[in-house]
Amino acid sequence: MIGQTLGHYRIEAKLGEGGMGVVYKARDTRLDRFVALKVLPAEKVADPERKRRFVQEAKAASALNHPNIITIYEIDTDGGVDFIAMEYVEGKTLDRLIPRNGMRLAEVLKYAIQIAAALARAHAAGIVHRDIKPANIMVTPDSHVKVLDFGLAKLVEVMEGDPQAPTATMKAGELRTEEGSILGTAAYMSPEQSEGKKVDARSDIFSFGSLLYEIVTGRRAFQGDTNMSTRAAILHKEPAPVREIAADAPRDLEKIITRCLRKDPARRFQHMADVKVALEELKEESESGKLDSPSPTRPVAASPRRYLVAGIALVLAAAGAAWWLSRPRSTAPAATANLVRLTSDSGLTTDPALSPDGKLLAYASDRGGDGNLDIWVQQVSGGEAIRLTRDPADDSEPVFSPDGSKIAFHSDREGGGIYMMSALGGEARRIARQGRHPRFSPDGSQVAYSVGPYMGAKMYVVASEGGQPRQIQPNFMSASNPIWCPDGKHLLFSGFFKGDTDWWVTPLDEGAVVQAGAFGVFQQYGLQGLGVNVLGGISSLEFWLPGTDSVVFSAISGDSLNLWQVSISPQTWQVTGAPRRVMSGAGMEARPSVAAGRLVFTALSQNTNVWGLPIDANSGKVLGDIGRLTEGAARDFSPSISNDGRKLAFSRPSGRAFDIWLKDLESGQERRLASRGSPGPGLSMAGDGSKVVYTNVENQKLVLYAVSTNGGEPEKVCWDDCGTVLGGVSHDGGKILSSGSRNVILVDTASGQKTEILKHPQYACCMGHFSPDDRWISFHTNPSPVTRRIFIAPFRGAVAVPESEWIPITDGQAMDRYGWWSPDGNLLYFISGRDGFVCLWAQRLDPATKHPQGADFPIRHFHTARRALGDPEAMGMSVGTGRLIFSMTEQTGNIWMTNLP
Repeated sequence: MIGQTLGHYRIEAKLGEGGMGVVYKARDTRLDRFVALKVLPAEKVADPERKRRFVQEAKAASALNHPNIITIYEIDTDGGVDFIAMEYVEGKTLDRLIPRNGMRLAEVLKYAIQIAAALARAHAAGIVHRDIKPANIMVTPDSHVKVLDFGLAKLVEVMEGDPQAPTATMKAGELRTEEGSILGTAAYMSPEQSEGKKVDARSDIFSFGSLLYEIVTGRRAFQGDTNMSTRAAILHKEPAPVREIAADAPRDLEKIITRCLRKDPARRFQHMADVKVALEELKEESESGKLDSPSPTRPVAASPRRYLVAGIALVLAAAGAAWWLSRPRSTAPAATANLVRLTSDSGLTTDPALSPDGKLLAYASDRGGDGNLDIWVQQVSGGEAIRLTRDPADDSEPVFSPDGSKIAFHSDREGGGIYMMSALGGEARRIARQGRHPRFSPDGSQVAYSVGPYMGAKMYVVASEGGQPRQIQPNFMSASNPIWCPDGKHLLFSGFFKGDTDWWVTPLDEGAVVQAGAFGVFQQYGLQGLGVNVLGGISSLEFWLPGTDSVVFSAISGDSLNLWQVSISPQTWQVTGAPRRVMSGAGMEARPSVAAGRLVFTALSQNTNVWGLPIDANSGKVLGDIGRLTEGAARDFSPSISNDGRKLAFSRPSGRAFDIWLKDLESGQERRLASRGSPGPGLSMAGDGSKVVYTNVENQKLVLYAVSTNGGEPEKVCWDDCGTVLGGVSHDGGKILSSGSRNVILVDTASGQKTEILKHPQYACCMGHFSPDDRWISFHTNPSPVTRRIFIAPFRGAVAVPESEWIPITDGQAMDRYGWWSPDGNLLYFISGRDGFVCLWAQRLDPATKHPQGADFPIRHFHTARRALGDPEAMGMSVGTGRLIFSMTEQTGNIWMTNLP
């Protein structure tokens, strides 16, 4: 089929073949990206069971959104050929990476934790994989894991009212395989699967144990000469002890494997999330040097060099995890609760709110198909959802009044604000302008809310029937996300005041504001996200747990965003005790609501990739819609494009490092150029595409490196406090404009000489960019915490340019920044938050003087929650011939319910 086209996919190469079909590498001609096509050959379509399982794979995998699970794009038929289009992942399957004597501990844990996270997510969605084996695990060149092949997956059927059910639960439908059928790979089957009995999530746990045994020892746990003898070994024999083969394996790792491989499902781990936690704890102990030292009593298969390499790896890992290991252990995660999925949308369904009696669920969803969020209501017990709003703008953040008769919500319509409507539907009316995060007072008479982004946010209270809002604590530089204290007389909020970021408690009327001391407690336990809107607008403060002294909030711990609770004394308003995890999933849990003993929340998934907008760059005319340029499951950010639009450089995290990648936009090929240890932005490509300059942190100082796009070793070009590169590289790469603490610095790459060329006596200057002819510099200043102003200045080499020669491009009344030149230098693109969203704008310039000509104008708006531009410094922006590129986050999610822990 090479050279043929299926749908809009052109087949280019064969990747492999298995029982479920043939897999090809193909190019998506619409989005100009590579995909993997799994094709069910025409001669096998006549087999209804094979076709049913083929469709089943697409449905099962497409229901999951997780960075360690292969992404399904679509299932379709063309000319009688059935195919699945899925994410194309470069790399090798895990079975091809396992050495004869097994992997080093650091590698074992790196891969195993990712696989466990993927399975935990699948099980939480009620899906059992049933064919977990090394050949179904893809590992990318940067060691990222993808779980493949859900062709045998089934939905778990759990009897209602069964408190011992090992996994959460959607009712089984067309994906159920009848009891008595034996499907899977013999060597990795669980005993119950081998006998054709009903399976649940614990079957995957057994298969995971077999996989883990193999990557640790280099041998299969169960192996016979035939499938029948292999099944017999699974049913009646125990594998050789792990440490008998790999004597350097930790005892705790052997215990985890042994528990996974129990013949009796009731004696195994009951939840994959628990396996993941056990592996993560083992990883922490390994990196801290606290792991028990094995005392081998039997011959060892590994060589002395293996011990040396493993020891060096552990030392390096421990050094790189200093912050993580120095923090106190947080309280143990809550036990995994039985979960019920309330929505099953492919887009974004979020912001759940329970009615006071726990019978109704309100939420925001883009399921209407118009691209925007609307408010929907449905019975918790089931039934058809009712759409309450139909405005083209996003409606979100619904909350029920205490009597359940009304719903308050945020809307972006008419400039944004807080709206009120009947819980049964009808006309919505605005009660406050520009507000977010509404919360009813306990008696329902007032609504508290905040206005603006976190830094610079203001907090208000308004009567629930409308009227003049009253600002609370106007002297705070930032006051956001207020929630009502149980007494109805105080508000708890996130705020910034006199240099302190914390939670604060304020009376509505007279009285002093109290600092709650949450920041220090959460910092001590390694929780991030306190007081700020993180990960696409998820605010940390959520609500006061009814009838308790506990506050529920969202926070980041490690790589996951979970729900937590912490106690606050009603006498002193001080945070007391350690934070406790309410939910312990591997992904992102946010926006909880509680009523009648039930807890609902949103399970979110996010992908940050580099996107491109086809454009006539010299005129600003948009020529098409945005399209994704990178497909990584990691966070791709800080992109930079060559002037001819052919080469793209960007940053992608890899463990604790941040790699610089280069993509050829004509061939689609990607390769890693360099690795740096520092997080955040800080790279730029020379206009001619010859080199990439990037920032790194060494000995707590900012240094600059340059690396050729043809490959080779990076060269250090500035050694001491060199600032951050955010786009400012001359056409040939010989000069760099870096952002210092408050100034723009010129760095000569040949000599390493630094010169301050732009500085303001009162506020910072940063993000300098050369014009295409290197005669002008665009940059911005920050006259206040909530505004930025873009200027242009002439470039005269290592000569400072006084403020009197700066040409103002924007008026300084909004967050306008990151000015980037068109190829002819007569148009300046920039990012602005002037309309309440982060959007792309442009300003025409006089070709000779570079003064503004006419009014600035929008290039592309991003006014929906599904796809949003993030922090401009991290998302970046760059312009080349035919393309404007940027980093953007796409968010999907669904709503889950559990009994309140």
